[in-house]
Amino acid sequence: MMKRFKEENQELKTEVYSLYFIIILFLFPAEIFSQVPINGFCKYNNYKIPADYNSLITLNYNNDYYSDLILFNPNINKIVSLAGKVNGNFAKPVISRIPLTITKIQNLNEFNSPIKRFAFTSRENRRVGIYTFTSSGRARLLSEVKFNSYPENISAVDLNGNGNDELLISGPAFNGLSILYLTSKGMIDRKIVNDKSFSEAVFANLSNSGQSDVAAFNTMNNSLVFLYNNGNNNFKEVRSFKMNEKVHLLQSVDLNLDHYQDLMFAKGKSIVVMYGDNTSSYKNVNIIKTDYYPDKIITGDFNQDGKIDIAYMNYENSELSILFSKGDNKFYPEMIYMCKSGLKNIIPYYSKFINGIEAISDKGEIYSITNMTSFSENVNLIVSPRPRTITFFDHGNNGIMDLCYIDSLTQTLNLIVRNNSGKPAWFYSYPLFENHDQIVVDNTDPKIKTFYCFDTGKKLIEVLKIDFQNDTIERTSLYSLGPIADLKIKRNSSEPASIYVAYIDNGSLGLSIMEYHNFRYSNTNYQDLAYYVRSANISLTKDISIVYLQVRDNDISLNNTVFNSENIYSNRRISISASDLLSSALLTSDFLNRDEDETLCLIKADSNSSIIFSTSKYTNVVKAKKLNEDFSGNKIDDFYFGEIRNKGLKKLFFYNDKNRSINKVEFIRGGREIVVSKVADANNLQSFFIRNMSYRKIQLVYTDKRNNCITIKQLI
Repeated sequence: MMKRFKEENQELKTEVYSLYFIIILFLFPAEIFSQVPINGFCKYNNYKIPADYNSLITLNYNNDYYSDLILFNPNINKIVSLAGKVNGNFAKPVISRIPLTITKIQNLNEFNSPIKRFAFTSRENRRVGIYTFTSSGRARLLSEVKFNSYPENISAVDLNGNGNDELLISGPAFNGLSILYLTSKGMIDRKIVNDKSFSEAVFANLSNSGQSDVAAFNTMNNSLVFLYNNGNNNFKEVRSFKMNEKVHLLQSVDLNLDHYQDLMFAKGKSIVVMYGDNTSSYKNVNIIKTDYYPDKIITGDFNQDGKIDIAYMNYENSELSILFSKGDNKFYPEMIYMCKSGLKNIIPYYSKFINGIEAISDKGEIYSITNMTSFSENVNLIVSPRPRTITFFDHGNNGIMDLCYIDSLTQTLNLIVRNNSGKPAWFYSYPLFENHDQIVVDNTDPKIKTFYCFDTGKKLIEVLKIDFQNDTIERTSLYSLGPIADLKIKRNSSEPASIYVAYIDNGSLGLSIMEYHNFRYSNTNYQDLAYYVRSANISLTKDISIVYLQVRDNDISLNNTVFNSENIYSNRRISISASDLLSSALLTSDFLNRDEDETLCLIKADSNSSIIFSTSKYTNVVKAKKLNEDFSGNKIDDFYFGEIRNKGLKKLFFYNDKNRSINKVEFIRGGREIVVSKVADANNLQSFFIRNMSYRKIQLVYTDKRNNCITIKQLI
């Protein structure tokens, strides 16, 4: 290994060219890497509501263009109504006191009328009833019927063909099955099964007769039973399917859009679909394994591709997952879209120009996921539960920037690829061995992109080479000899880029150069280049060089080490006296846009805080109280330097955590003066970049650590 060099020049030693390759694997089948067509289904919003409400339903009580929401809780004698507004927004909550609590709810269709009423069960009060609403959102009880047992679940369909729904009532503690007919004089109860217990029951056209039959789960013998309608609304049990465990969330839906009624329910950690056909056999069964136990299931064409998708929610983990349909009764791998504390219920939501999902949390929030069209607006995106580190890449090298980020909950590298109109169209997700706080992208090849994921202060480097054309991935895990201080890549041929790693091991500075030859990486290491090192940056614009900050006693020095074809030499650029160093940040890049790297060094100490700007010709200490306040406590992760327009000048920005703002840094007189100006507020920012994500528009893109989403803000 190379020994630590002195200040004088040395000949370049080349005896170190050791293998440091760890593993290259084709870890996963191509199915894992298939692009999932989200087609813009990623627009996220949240709304504050009164806390403790855990269920919701959609109506249109004010008869306008926008769907309204009703919130309730089985333990609260109140209903909250939210009038729908333009762009999926809602008016202020209207709270109504109600005489009967609500267990389950079902909106009612009325002939040639908007949905203003809903039927409900009240297990506590042993009643079924109907509420209606005034145009201002006030609830009013219309009618009710009392039972001697405990109604819970409810299904509605127009049995008589008069445009008004009838109700099917069931429940694990309810006597049999009842059908309620709604008349002008109230509700008439007709018992179709007595002295049995059905936890759930739904109307469905099971016999292909054109009449609504009944499917129900018998809790006494653990079976799914079919009751056929003889045409006069008399029902008789004709078929039974024995189940090996309890089922729940039974519902009727035409999932494959073949005009035959399918049955869907949850069983353990799976969703089961029994497909209807022209013989009513229900022999075609699809068992869809899920990551978690489904506590609520909904369906809808969420990505608007003409196929019916499945979304489900899990109470224990407060997660919402979506299975997008491929067609032919197949689904893409499950995507965990959202994880929110206290998540309790989800519904499909449709309003004017709105298509999506509404979810409710008992912590006092409603969350919506809907379709977006472009990046021309301020918008929040959500496609996974905990987006953390974010950057961009250019799929196809078409000038339309795509998103790349690491999700810390799923521990995956996720890619959002946009189509030619700029809409997020495709989603890719790749498992990682660890979560990382840095991503470097090789954008050279339009069809193959390489992502280098690592953590500052750790040793692992995960290299993911993704071939979008052939839908394959080559994974490589590399390890630095010491904790990584900086990593840069440089590509000189058709081979993968060379990786340059500056590392600091117990204050000792080293450099690793990892080069790819003959299907493997080999590594040249230079150890003990300097001692007492706190931070280091690599420059590759001319010769290979490392700029590093050395701290010894009360002396803080900025140094530079250069590797050229003949020797290695170093020099001290500046030294200042300061005690009790609190923090430092070191950045090296082409800040002046002249194809030559400069260094910005921020030092915060008890006795002396300084801003140093250094070029190949001079080093300048910028002394200004306001600047020190602006940069106070900044870390390397707080900065972004790059083009804000395609093929434009590069700019430096940083996040001020104290002021919750993004600021631009301008270098005046060759860096001898620095001007800082605020460009945007950014609450809860975790990782960010600034680019033109839409035509002639510059946007701030960042991960929001409170709302766990990706936020896009237009700057120019």
